[in-house]
Amino acid sequence: MRDFAKVDFYSDAELVEETHEFFAWLREQGPVTKLPGRNAYAVTGFDETIQLTLDTEHFSTINSVIGAMIELPFEVKGDDISAELEAARAQIPFSDQIVSQQGKRHSDLRSILARLFTPTRLRELEPSLRATADALIEEFVADGRVEVATQYGGPYATLVISDLLGLPDDVRNRFRRLLEGSVPIRIGASEAEMMKNPLVALGKDLFKLLAKRRLAAHRLLRPFRSLLGARDDVLNDVALARFPDGAKPTLVDITGLAAFLFGAGQDTTNRLLCACLKVIAERPDVQQALRDDPGRIPDFIEEALRLDGAVKSGGRICQKSTMIGGVAIKAGTVMLYSPMAANRDPRRFEDPATFKLDRPRIREHVAFGRGAHTCIGAPLARREVTISIERLLARMGNIRLSEAHHGPPGDRHFTHEPTYVLNALSSLHLDFDPQ
Repeated sequence: MRDFAKVDFYSDAELVEETHEFFAWLREQGPVTKLPGRNAYAVTGFDETIQLTLDTEHFSTINSVIGAMIELPFEVKGDDISAELEAARAQIPFSDQIVSQQGKRHSDLRSILARLFTPTRLRELEPSLRATADALIEEFVADGRVEVATQYGGPYATLVISDLLGLPDDVRNRFRRLLEGSVPIRIGASEAEMMKNPLVALGKDLFKLLAKRRLAAHRLLRPFRSLLGARDDVLNDVALARFPDGAKPTLVDITGLAAFLFGAGQDTTNRLLCACLKVIAERPDVQQALRDDPGRIPDFIEEALRLDGAVKSGGRICQKSTMIGGVAIKAGTVMLYSPMAANRDPRRFEDPATFKLDRPRIREHVAFGRGAHTCIGAPLARREVTISIERLLARMGNIRLSEAHHGPPGDRHFTHEPTYVLNALSSLHLDFDPQ
């Protein structure tokens, strides 16, 4: 094991293969401790992570995406920099994203997304979830092998969000090609390189679609709605949505939200599917238990979320001096928090590095966050993965890791994407008996 006191979490690409070990080392220093190489603190304790994410008075989400990479464009003075932070928002990269917003602005944006994830909407979507799963499985099932991230997980997440929004088939298929293999915030990438993310190109297409829907809703153009491509669907609902106070979001607002759905879908569903199928392939006992009783799949997913959830790190910055975990935190101090680390806190979870299908209180992890920024798409992600595992188990017998790609038992090897945001396998190669 390397000397973790000398590594930089945000720039050391090799650390992605040792993330759990690094967080365990940090936790040994304390649940809230200085982050090596940065003027920042790392929060790895379960209780302390919950305290941090719930405390919107003392901690700002403005650096949620970039964490300790933030550079404040002003000198920190005093114990309250809330006003200065908000005034500087336009100068902080990715601070316009919904995950970086707070207060009324955040709740306004979230209210638009909330209408997409109602129980009724998810029930209506379920037939297409199954149809999409079956169609993708048909593309590879006869081969007896599959690379999960690119052949199933990524396309599935993209196609489901496309169906949720009611996108036309040509756009649906273009987005699938565009997002293949995309990874957010690669370690070492410049801001210009980050802006080459396929979500930027996808956003341009969404902007055009949403602009047409708004235009078609104008009273003078209603007779020409069909010519403008307007339909009474979810995309139309998003285009015409209003904030709770009746204010009208800008086209940039709603385009950003629609594009965010695709990025978040890739980040959660695809990575969670890989984590689940890795366990299924490594643990024949668990695989058989799920085959014998598919009703156990939801609990299986919760333990997979706890053991290897998709979110590796997020950022906060102290805007009002306070205490957390017995440590004094001054205004202006940057915080790194990790649901991935919190979910392996031995003070909360017994034998945390071991997968246990019958673990007590199995849903009490923080893989989807807590508080105002809890993942709004979590119910959809859970349903997507449940249906996927049901269909994959039905069509794939004796699922096992590909020794050609991951090595034999006792000498397995995996690689992870070079990003400090996600816990993401670069690939997961499986062999199976077609059924």
